[in-house]
Amino acid sequence: MTTGDGLPDLPGIDKADGLKRMLNKPALYEKILRDFHARLIDAPQVIRATLANGDFVSAERHAHSAKGLAGTIGALDLQNAAMALEKALREGVLPSEPVFGQFEQALRTVIDGIAVGFGIESAD
Repeated sequence: MTTGDGLPDLPGIDKADGLKRMLNKPALYEKILRDFHARLIDAPQVIRATLANGDFVSAERHAHSAKGLAGTIGALDLQNAAMALEKALREGVLPSEPVFGQFEQALRTVIDGIAVGFGIESAD
C-alpha cells in the first residue's frame, strides 16, 4: 500500500524524516532505501564474523555505518540500536545478546519492510 507521498508503508522508518533528508524527492529516497537494503541485509552476519575473528575495530566500523545510514533514512529505532552496539564494541567487549538482538530485530524490521514495500526478491 502506498501513501500520499507515493511510497509504500515502511515499518521501522519515519518516512517524513527520511523524505525531508532527501529534499522531499521520493525517487531519490527510494534509491537510497534500496541501496540501504543491499548494503545492510547481511550486517549482523558480517559483524558476528568479524567478532569471531577478534576484529572489534571492523565490527565497530560496521555498526557505526549502520547507525549513520539508519539515521539518513529515518530508521530511528535502528539508529539507536546500532548506537548501543557500536558503544559496546568501542569498549572492546562482546555485545550482550540483548544489545545484539535489538540491533538484529530493528534491522530485520527495516530490511523486510523495504523488501516488501519495493518488491525486492530475497536471495535466500
